[in-house]
Amino acid sequence: MAARTAGMYGSRRLGGARALFLFRSERELDHHHRDVPRQKELLRDAFKGMHADVDRWLEELDHTPAFYFDSVTQLRMDTWTRGRVTLVGDAGYSPGPAVGGSTSLAVVGAYVLAGELARAGGDHERAFPAYERAMAEHVRGSRAAALSAAKTLVPASRLGALGLAQGARLISALPAGPRRALLRLTTKSARLYNSMAVDDHPPSATSAGRIRLMGSLGNRLKCSSCCRPGLRNR
Repeated sequence: MAARTAGMYGSRRLGGARALFLFRSERELDHHHRDVPRQKELLRDAFKGMHADVDRWLEELDHTPAFYFDSVTQLRMDTWTRGRVTLVGDAGYSPGPAVGGSTSLAVVGAYVLAGELARAGGDHERAFPAYERAMAEHVRGSRAAALSAAKTLVPASRLGALGLAQGARLISALPAGPRRALLRLTTKSARLYNSMAVDDHPPSATSAGRIRLMGSLGNRLKCSSCCRPGLRNR
Protein backbone atom coordinates (compact mmCIF):
# COMPACT_ATOMS: atom_id res chain seq x y z
CA MET A 1 0.00 0.00 0.00
CA ALA A 2 1.30 3.47 -0.89
CA ALA A 3 2.37 5.80 1.93
CA ARG A 4 -0.54 7.78 3.31
CA THR A 5 -1.39 10.29 6.03
CA ALA A 6 -4.78 11.21 7.46
CA GLY A 7 -5.33 13.97 9.97
CA MET A 8 -7.92 16.20 11.57
CA TYR A 9 -7.41 19.86 12.41
CA GLY A 10 -9.47 22.85 13.45
CA SER A 11 -9.34 26.62 13.69
CA ARG A 12 -11.48 29.31 15.25
CA ARG A 13 -11.67 30.97 11.83
CA LEU A 14 -12.94 27.82 10.13
CA GLY A 15 -15.77 27.23 12.57
CA GLY A 16 -15.39 23.45 12.49
CA ALA A 17 -13.04 20.54 11.98
CA ARG A 18 -11.36 19.69 8.70
CA ALA A 19 -10.01 16.32 7.60
CA LEU A 20 -6.85 16.11 5.56
CA PHE A 21 -5.84 13.09 3.46
CA LEU A 22 -2.48 12.75 1.71
CA PHE A 23 -1.24 9.69 -0.14
CA ARG A 24 1.33 8.62 -2.71
CA SER A 25 0.23 6.77 -5.83
CA GLU A 26 2.57 4.64 -7.92
CA ARG A 27 0.58 5.48 -11.04
CA GLU A 28 -1.30 8.51 -12.31
CA LEU A 29 -4.86 8.51 -11.01
CA ASP A 30 -7.64 8.04 -13.55
CA HIS A 31 -10.17 10.82 -13.00
CA HIS A 32 -11.49 14.07 -14.45
CA HIS A 33 -10.94 17.22 -12.40
CA ARG A 34 -14.71 17.89 -12.36
CA ASP A 35 -15.74 14.32 -11.51
CA VAL A 36 -16.19 14.68 -7.75
CA PRO A 37 -17.86 11.26 -7.20
CA ARG A 38 -14.86 9.57 -8.85
CA GLN A 39 -12.47 11.61 -6.70
CA LYS A 40 -14.27 10.51 -3.54
CA GLU A 41 -14.12 6.91 -4.74
CA LEU A 42 -10.35 7.17 -5.18
CA LEU A 43 -10.02 8.64 -1.71
CA ARG A 44 -12.04 5.84 -0.13
CA ASP A 45 -10.01 3.21 -1.97
CA ALA A 46 -6.76 4.75 -0.74
CA PHE A 47 -7.73 4.99 2.95
CA LYS A 48 -10.37 2.36 3.71
CA GLY A 49 -9.37 0.05 6.55
CA MET A 50 -6.54 2.28 7.71
CA HIS A 51 -8.06 2.95 11.13
CA ALA A 52 -11.52 3.12 12.70
CA ASP A 53 -11.23 6.91 13.11
CA VAL A 54 -10.28 7.32 9.45
CA ASP A 55 -13.18 5.13 8.33
CA ARG A 56 -15.50 7.40 10.32
CA TRP A 57 -14.05 10.48 8.64
CA LEU A 58 -14.57 8.90 5.23
CA GLU A 59 -18.25 8.43 6.03
CA GLU A 60 -18.59 12.22 6.03
CA LEU A 61 -17.51 12.51 2.38
CA ASP A 62 -21.11 12.40 1.16
CA HIS A 63 -22.22 15.06 3.65
CA THR A 64 -19.43 17.61 3.68
CA PRO A 65 -20.10 20.98 1.98
CA ALA A 66 -16.36 21.42 1.40
CA PHE A 67 -14.36 18.95 -0.68
CA TYR A 68 -11.11 19.56 -2.55
CA PHE A 69 -9.07 16.94 -4.40
CA ASP A 70 -5.87 17.64 -6.30
CA SER A 71 -2.33 16.43 -6.87
CA VAL A 72 0.72 18.06 -5.33
CA THR A 73 2.47 19.05 -8.55
CA GLN A 74 5.32 21.41 -9.32
CA LEU A 75 5.16 23.70 -12.34
CA ARG A 76 8.48 23.98 -14.19
CA MET A 77 9.06 26.05 -17.32
CA ASP A 78 12.18 27.32 -19.07
CA THR A 79 10.81 30.87 -19.06
CA TRP A 80 7.82 32.69 -17.59
CA THR A 81 7.77 35.34 -20.29
CA ARG A 82 6.47 35.66 -23.83
CA GLY A 83 6.39 39.05 -25.52
CA ARG A 84 4.66 41.58 -23.29
CA VAL A 85 3.29 38.93 -20.91
CA THR A 86 5.04 37.44 -17.89
CA LEU A 87 3.76 35.18 -15.14
CA VAL A 88 3.85 35.59 -11.36
CA GLY A 89 3.30 33.07 -8.59
CA ASP A 90 1.72 29.68 -9.21
CA ALA A 91 1.01 30.56 -12.84
CA GLY A 92 4.74 30.53 -13.54
CA TYR A 93 6.56 28.61 -10.82
CA SER A 94 4.24 26.74 -8.49
CA PRO A 95 6.39 24.78 -6.02
CA GLY A 96 3.43 22.57 -5.11
CA PRO A 97 0.17 23.33 -3.29
CA ALA A 98 0.21 22.97 0.51
CA VAL A 99 3.92 22.19 0.72
CA GLY A 100 5.93 24.91 -1.01
CA GLY A 101 4.94 28.35 0.27
CA SER A 102 3.26 29.42 -2.96
CA THR A 103 1.70 32.53 -1.45
CA SER A 104 4.98 33.84 -0.08
CA LEU A 105 6.74 33.19 -3.37
CA ALA A 106 3.98 35.00 -5.28
CA VAL A 107 4.24 38.08 -3.03
CA VAL A 108 8.02 38.17 -3.47
CA GLY A 109 7.65 37.69 -7.23
CA ALA A 110 5.12 40.52 -7.55
CA TYR A 111 7.41 42.86 -5.60
CA VAL A 112 10.47 41.94 -7.68
CA LEU A 113 8.56 42.32 -10.97
CA ALA A 114 7.19 45.73 -10.00
CA GLY A 115 10.66 46.85 -8.92
CA GLU A 116 12.31 45.73 -12.15
CA LEU A 117 9.64 47.43 -14.25
CA ALA A 118 10.22 50.65 -12.32
CA ARG A 119 13.99 50.33 -12.66
CA ALA A 120 13.65 49.81 -16.42
CA GLY A 121 11.30 52.75 -16.81
CA GLY A 122 8.51 50.43 -17.95
CA ASP A 123 10.61 48.72 -20.63
CA HIS A 124 9.39 45.13 -20.39
CA GLU A 125 12.16 43.83 -22.66
CA ARG A 126 14.69 44.75 -19.97
CA ALA A 127 12.49 44.25 -16.92
CA PHE A 128 11.21 40.72 -17.60
CA PRO A 129 14.63 39.03 -17.98
CA ALA A 130 15.88 40.87 -14.89
CA TYR A 131 12.82 39.67 -12.98
CA GLU A 132 13.47 36.06 -14.00
CA ARG A 133 17.14 36.29 -13.01
CA ALA A 134 16.28 37.81 -9.63
CA MET A 135 13.67 35.11 -8.88
CA ALA A 136 15.58 32.08 -10.16
CA GLU A 137 17.35 31.24 -6.88
CA HIS A 138 14.19 31.79 -4.82
CA VAL A 139 12.21 29.47 -7.10
CA ARG A 140 14.87 26.73 -7.00
CA GLY A 141 15.00 26.89 -3.21
CA SER A 142 11.21 26.78 -2.95
CA ARG A 143 11.01 23.68 -5.16
CA ALA A 144 13.61 21.88 -3.06
CA ALA A 145 11.81 22.83 0.18
CA ALA A 146 8.51 21.60 -1.26
CA LEU A 147 9.94 18.18 -2.13
CA SER A 148 11.35 17.88 1.38
CA ALA A 149 8.03 18.90 2.93
CA ALA A 150 6.13 16.35 0.84
CA LYS A 151 8.38 13.57 2.09
CA THR A 152 7.81 14.70 5.68
CA LEU A 153 4.03 14.97 5.37
CA VAL A 154 3.68 11.55 3.73
CA PRO A 155 6.40 9.45 5.38
CA ALA A 156 7.41 6.18 3.77
CA SER A 157 8.53 4.48 7.00
CA ARG A 158 7.01 3.72 10.39
CA LEU A 159 9.72 5.80 12.06
CA GLY A 160 8.86 8.78 9.89
CA ALA A 161 5.16 8.32 10.63
CA LEU A 162 5.83 8.19 14.37
CA GLY A 163 7.95 11.33 14.19
CA LEU A 164 5.26 13.22 12.27
CA ALA A 165 2.50 12.24 14.71
CA GLN A 166 4.52 13.05 17.83
CA GLY A 167 5.68 16.35 16.34
CA ALA A 168 2.11 17.38 15.53
CA ARG A 169 0.98 16.56 19.07
CA LEU A 170 3.84 18.57 20.57
CA ILE A 171 3.21 21.61 18.41
CA SER A 172 -0.55 21.60 19.05
CA ALA A 173 0.01 21.48 22.83
CA LEU A 174 2.22 24.60 22.89
CA PRO A 175 0.93 28.15 23.42
CA ALA A 176 0.69 30.26 20.27
CA GLY A 177 3.93 32.23 20.79
CA PRO A 178 6.29 29.30 21.42
CA ARG A 179 4.51 27.30 18.70
CA ARG A 180 5.25 29.94 16.07
CA ALA A 181 8.84 30.27 17.24
CA LEU A 182 9.38 26.51 17.07
CA LEU A 183 7.94 26.31 13.56
CA ARG A 184 10.19 29.11 12.38
CA LEU A 185 13.22 27.25 13.69
CA THR A 186 12.32 23.75 12.54
CA THR A 187 10.37 24.24 9.29
CA LYS A 188 12.65 24.43 6.26
CA SER A 189 10.20 26.43 4.16
CA ALA A 190 9.70 29.01 6.94
CA ARG A 191 13.46 29.50 7.24
CA LEU A 192 13.74 29.79 3.48
CA TYR A 193 11.08 32.46 3.04
CA ASN A 194 12.16 34.42 6.09
CA SER A 195 15.69 34.64 4.68
CA MET A 196 14.82 35.72 1.12
CA ALA A 197 16.72 38.86 0.10
CA VAL A 198 15.35 41.29 -2.50
CA ASP A 199 16.49 44.67 -3.75
CA ASP A 200 15.10 47.73 -1.98
CA HIS A 201 13.10 49.57 -4.64
CA PRO A 202 12.19 53.13 -3.57
CA PRO A 203 8.64 54.36 -4.24
CA SER A 204 8.25 56.01 -7.62
CA ALA A 205 7.62 59.73 -7.82
CA THR A 206 4.22 59.12 -9.38
CA SER A 207 2.91 56.67 -6.84
CA ALA A 208 -0.10 57.80 -4.88
CA GLY A 209 1.21 56.32 -1.68
CA ARG A 210 3.80 54.03 -0.24
CA ILE A 211 3.52 50.29 -0.41
CA ARG A 212 4.76 48.70 2.75
CA LEU A 213 5.61 45.08 2.99
CA MET A 214 4.78 44.34 6.61
CA GLY A 215 5.54 41.30 8.67
CA SER A 216 7.22 38.10 7.68
CA LEU A 217 6.69 36.63 4.24
CA GLY A 218 7.28 33.14 5.57
CA ASN A 219 4.43 30.65 5.33
CA ARG A 220 3.99 28.93 8.66
CA LEU A 221 2.18 25.75 9.40
CA LYS A 222 -0.45 26.79 11.92
CA CYS A 223 -2.26 24.57 14.36
CA SER A 224 -5.01 26.09 16.47
CA SER A 225 -4.62 25.79 20.23
CA CYS A 226 -8.34 25.13 20.55
CA CYS A 227 -7.95 21.56 19.39
CA ARG A 228 -5.32 18.89 19.05
CA PRO A 229 -5.16 17.29 15.63
CA GLY A 230 -5.23 13.53 15.43
CA LEU A 231 -2.86 11.97 12.97
CA ARG A 232 -2.96 8.48 11.56
CA ASN A 233 -0.06 7.22 9.45
CA ARG A 234 0.67 3.91 7.83
